[in-house]
Amino acid sequence: EFLDGIKPNLMEADIYVFTPKGDVQELPEGATPVDLAYAIHTKLGDTCTGAKVNGKMVPLKHVLANGDRVEIITSKTQTPSKDWLKFVVTNKAKSKIRAFVKEEQRKNAINIGKDLVEKEFRKFGMASAKYLKGPEFDKYMSESGISDVDELYARVGYGKFEPKHLIDNLSPEAIEKEAAK
Repeated sequence: EFLDGIKPNLMEADIYVFTPKGDVQELPEGATPVDLAYAIHTKLGDTCTGAKVNGKMVPLKHVLANGDRVEIITSKTQTPSKDWLKFVVTNKAKSKIRAFVKEEQRKNAINIGKDLVEKEFRKFGMASAKYLKGPEFDKYMSESGISDVDELYARVGYGKFEPKHLIDNLSPEAIEKEAAK
């Protein structure tokens, strides 16, 4: 992946575009306003919603040409989209977008994992907060190679870890009660 990202950049022609202040930015051929935004600053790339090229509004996937004057339009509520990976060409833009998407997926997995763990504990009439702390829990975590509760929730959310496994290890008597019923 690393070599695939570098090879095209070594052989591509460059274009030069201007910012509204008259600064010159060098970009590879095929670059878009998103590539320019990330070349200037990560926060600018993360919040770009559109662009004006030579005074005309254009979509983010618009291919820039040599000599274009580009103004990036931003919004505080905008976040990077996985779809941007389809049209950006610079490695910096690709890596920043991938990192953002990966972090968002992790946050979602943590939320899903937390819900699944809490539901599993409730199924056995137990409160997860009582069992997910203390020396017994810390011992279980270190034996499992899990560094913190968020990582535990993420693993459950990604489907790599069953919440029932927690109850099996932290409260085997609850499993026995359920089996007796």
